[in-house]
Amino acid sequence: MIDKEEFTVIHTLHKRGYSIRAIAKIVGLDRRTVSKRLKEQELQPYKKPRYKSKLDSYKEYIDSRVQQASPDKIPSTVIFEEIKRQGYDGRIRIIQTYMSSIIPKKPKEEVVRFETKPSYQAQVDWTIIRSGKRPIYAFVMVLGFSRMAFVYFTDNMRQDTWQDCHIKAFEYFGGVPQTLLYDNLKSVVIERDKYGKNQHGFNNDFLDFAKDNFIPKLCKVYRAKTKGKVERFNLFLKRNFYVPLKSALKGSDIAITTDLLNNKIFSWLEYANTRLHDTTKQRPIDMFKEEKPLLAPFYSSVKEQKHITQANSKSFNIPALELDITYHTTISDYEKILGNNYASA
Repeated sequence: MIDKEEFTVIHTLHKRGYSIRAIAKIVGLDRRTVSKRLKEQELQPYKKPRYKSKLDSYKEYIDSRVQQASPDKIPSTVIFEEIKRQGYDGRIRIIQTYMSSIIPKKPKEEVVRFETKPSYQAQVDWTIIRSGKRPIYAFVMVLGFSRMAFVYFTDNMRQDTWQDCHIKAFEYFGGVPQTLLYDNLKSVVIERDKYGKNQHGFNNDFLDFAKDNFIPKLCKVYRAKTKGKVERFNLFLKRNFYVPLKSALKGSDIAITTDLLNNKIFSWLEYANTRLHDTTKQRPIDMFKEEKPLLAPFYSSVKEQKHITQANSKSFNIPALELDITYHTTISDYEKILGNNYASA
């Protein structure tokens, strides 16, 4: 491509009788370029050649899906799977490049992750799926070592619902981690440092539920992303499960309810737990084979054995086991004992 000054020089030299070969040597251009520009009365802007892409016939569909999902963002992996079913046989990289041209990227926040040994920790959270008069919440539990995840949708965050979701998660995993990490949820803690440093005032109902099974731990204050594994999965859940489903049902008569979401979530969890994890570079289901045998059985202080059937999943029975449990004065006593043997959260 030449600029306006070079274009003027070429034409001026030609009018003065210089040959194309001589002009090319003077201005340092190819003779074919000089010849082509001499045929033009005005400098024509350079047009980048446009090559046919395998994605061309699917761009209209991608544009519509992106618009449907707005203001949420639909991942390129979801689009890739959808257009593959329509006959697309290209690579996902082409889709990612095209979507990056129509969706502005936000700068990534730097996250420092803390790794834990198998069965030591799970991270637990409520995440809001839909607010308003008909709210939907997702209870999410992620095992710290394997990244195996469990999700269950509810329309409330009551203490009984909170505990019931824990039981469903323990049944799904087939056992209980030694510690569960939370932030400042009222379902867990009433007041931090109530009885001194790291001597928190836990919710009594929840502490009774936890005492025979696991040690509840709280994220450190002012420490961003301490609970990063579950928070990152919350984002993955919304982008890869909820947003595609919501956009697909947009304009239809099908209402999004907790029953609908729970009917679909367990088949999606099979995908989520068998994908290659971005951080570990392994499949959660494969790492879970090492973690599952180390999980403790769930023990209920209530003698009645519970049988819970998860929506669209198998029924799991909780064994009524009598465990030999040594009781300690405070939660911090447990943490000191386990802290000697396991990595810190």
